[in-house]
Amino acid sequence: MNAVILLALLLVIAMTARIVRDGDTTATASDQTVTVDTGTVSATVSASGNTAAATTVDVNFEGSGGIVRRLYVREGQKVRKDQVLAVVDQTSARQSLESARAQLASAQAGYTTTTQGLSTAEQAQNAASIDSAETSVRSAEVSFRAARATYALDRRQQDAAVQRAEHALAAASPDQKGTARTELISARNTRASRLLQDRQQISSQEVGLASAHDQLASAKASAAVSAQPPRSGELQSAQAQVDSAQVAADQARTTLDQTVLRAPVSGTVASVNGAVGQSSSASTSSSSSSSSTDSSSSAGSGFVVLTSKNQLEVTAYVAEADIADVEVGQSATVTLSATGTEITGEVTSVDTVETITNNVVEYGVTVRLDKTKGVRLGQTSELVINTGEKDNVTRVSSSALTTIGDRTTATVQHKDGSTDTVVVTTGLKGDSQTEILSGLKPGDTVVVPQQQGSGSTGFTFPGGGGPPGGVGGIGGAP
Repeated sequence: MNAVILLALLLVIAMTARIVRDGDTTATASDQTVTVDTGTVSATVSASGNTAAATTVDVNFEGSGGIVRRLYVREGQKVRKDQVLAVVDQTSARQSLESARAQLASAQAGYTTTTQGLSTAEQAQNAASIDSAETSVRSAEVSFRAARATYALDRRQQDAAVQRAEHALAAASPDQKGTARTELISARNTRASRLLQDRQQISSQEVGLASAHDQLASAKASAAVSAQPPRSGELQSAQAQVDSAQVAADQARTTLDQTVLRAPVSGTVASVNGAVGQSSSASTSSSSSSSSTDSSSSAGSGFVVLTSKNQLEVTAYVAEADIADVEVGQSATVTLSATGTEITGEVTSVDTVETITNNVVEYGVTVRLDKTKGVRLGQTSELVINTGEKDNVTRVSSSALTTIGDRTTATVQHKDGSTDTVVVTTGLKGDSQTEILSGLKPGDTVVVPQQQGSGSTGFTFPGGGGPPGGVGGIGGAP
């Protein structure tokens, strides 16, 4: 088989070389011709797919969830962003929040106490303590001086009594000497006892005075300490307690908020995978639904699955021979098969990994629709992607060109019927037309080579030598 193909190629090359070498030939009356002109060359790739929502969102309870107490939506219902969808039991979350708020209030009060300084009442109390201590000192000083004065008075009086007793003894008769001596001893003993008591009283009052001075100093020191501003460490500790309590309160608030499930986007409820009385984490893994207005099927693992019709798209699969020409950002036309409605769109993604179906390699291409009005989910659609277009260029029907390897030729027919084979340089290869960069000019008449099996005696590969269809395929006369 390979030998036959090789022989055919050699024969074609030989015939082409002979035609170019011999120059003019004469076209037969049965040859079909086309005219080189100026216009637009367009290249497209076609595929088919179904319309679908560009956005599908699985909405789940955050945090630990719980037992579902309220369910506010049903399948097919339209919801707005932030709308409440469901609520789980909030008892524990509310209790935790109240406790955290109480802890925060306590920490804030402690910080206030640390930073505010002495109150008026506390300042008055400190002043009263100092006044009382000063009064005690003055009283102790009076008592001390009184004790010393008493001692001095008693000493003079007792000394005088002893002196009188001594004089009485000296003046006494012999028979009175005994009595006088006894009175002198008694006077001396009384003096010693009274002065001892006075000295003890002085010592006691001296101790009391010293104690009063100590109490005054202590009261002043305590007031001074109370009046001092808080130290940095105390402030930092008090602030840390407030910050910690605030974090706990915020966490408790978040936990309570997480008991309410809200829609993150506006859309339509595709499925509800749970029920009142069940655990929010016991939803089924998938669900499908359909409505009378939309023919659609949605699957998701969320407690609630939302779809949005604000943006629709069509995903189709393009053959590997054409995928190299498809790029993100290219324009496309989407035709709804049921109604024939045409909608413009744009290529938003091109798969980089192939999909193999029945041994055919294809690549997924997604086109975002420019409008959604009147479009239903799941509608069968035909895609035509514009992979290239040039305006006001020299062009000719692709069927009038013959390509062997990297050499492309055309057969130009003159007015007298003679022909020349010329080498041409091509640009964009469109669906039915090819851009001509050199070798042909507008107005030239070009012979369309006959297809193999149509009575021709040679082998030709018009339109680039490839099979019909796809980018650069055989399109026919313009």
